[in-house]
Amino acid sequence: MKIPKYWAKSTAKVRGDRGEFDLTFWRWSDTSQADASQAADARAREMAARFTSFRDLDRYGYADRPLREEIIESIKGSDGRESAVVTRNSYGALILNAARVMFIDIDFDTKPKPGGLSGLFRLGGKAPLSPEADHLARIEDWARRHPQWSMRVYRTFGGLRGLITNELFEPTDPGSTDVLKSLNSDPLYVRLCRAQECFRARLTPKPWRCGIPNPPSRYPWPTTEAEMAQRQWERAYEYAGNRYTTCKLVKQFGSASMPSDVARVVEIHDRYARRGDHFDLA
Repeated sequence: MKIPKYWAKSTAKVRGDRGEFDLTFWRWSDTSQADASQAADARAREMAARFTSFRDLDRYGYADRPLREEIIESIKGSDGRESAVVTRNSYGALILNAARVMFIDIDFDTKPKPGGLSGLFRLGGKAPLSPEADHLARIEDWARRHPQWSMRVYRTFGGLRGLITNELFEPTDPGSTDVLKSLNSDPLYVRLCRAQECFRARLTPKPWRCGIPNPPSRYPWPTTEAEMAQRQWERAYEYAGNRYTTCKLVKQFGSASMPSDVARVVEIHDRYARRGDHFDLA
């Protein structure tokens, strides 16, 4: 999993046609803060030199940069290695990052279909399935064709979330990508899994759906005051989020039994993300 423990920022001053300005770069390390700082400084010097010599500034590729998120909780697997990490993302929600437990993110297409009123009816005059029923039917067909796998399916605010419960997967393996694509997982999510070398699931509501603004700053915080403001925001966000749930279990395919490492991830996921079916999704 690409979830660094240390982050550092470095700034290089460069001069262009419109005067002097700053180039800012973040770098990371799993070893120490000093190591992250050295990497950031080296990157800043390198890019400043490129700019000065009029070479192209290569931008971070999607797969080159880990997500800059605070680590909230680390979970060990049966082998003693890190099997999952809970982080807080850029807009303040908690995220479950699983090294080998596959989450499948399926978004409903809310764009209006062409054809006007004719699009409201299926062949034979029957009303179309709802997006949820349509995707559940597709998943059920997939499950019939793949009886070797068991899956829990959750309803989210904008779609469905699958969770395969009887097997472990490598996020960068082409076979894992094939499974995600065959279940119509969001293409951006598929890319993210490969880039971050883990499967991800949002555990807490999106703040704007709870009437809360986005966080006041981004991790790591530049000052103590910025961190204090962030912690105050987190308390308000948690209070507002208590009125909502992130997902609701709607279907179980296959056996309910799970390997211990999967069961641990499912327990953490459900503890955070399933507050109860009487809560609104957010």
